[in-house]
Amino acid sequence: MIRIYHTWDKWECYPAGFFEVNAPNGLSENDCHELYRELLIDIGGFKSAMQRVLSLWPNSCEHNLTNERMNRIAWMGQAALCYKHRIPARFRGGYHLLNDQQKQDADNAALEMINLWMTQHNYPQLAPEQVESKTEMNLY
Repeated sequence: MIRIYHTWDKWECYPAGFFEVNAPNGLSENDCHELYRELLIDIGGFKSAMQRVLSLWPNSCEHNLTNERMNRIAWMGQAALCYKHRIPARFRGGYHLLNDQQKQDADNAALEMINLWMTQHNYPQLAPEQVESKTEMNLY
């Protein structure tokens, strides 16, 4: 896979709040985790949010989904959370509130959306082990 790079100022996820450290709109950390949990168990709503990310964040998607060294499933989930609720990725702990089956269902939905993007951009579809992190995240 050819790695595509974009500088941070071109990432649509940046102004959307993906890298912020504070919860938006007076939400607590627990509120953010719960909203993520709720998003991940609503597979239809989760897929809808991911589809919006794929269509509205082309530079962020290219930069992150062509990075074979990072966990692209996690990035898709965190991007969907940020897109839907403007909650930063640092509140990803809501994933750990899911039971094993819910985690698998959410991971499968994210993989489906990643593979949709791959197909649309002429890359081969990926197996689950190919989208998980290989080493430390490599932004550049």
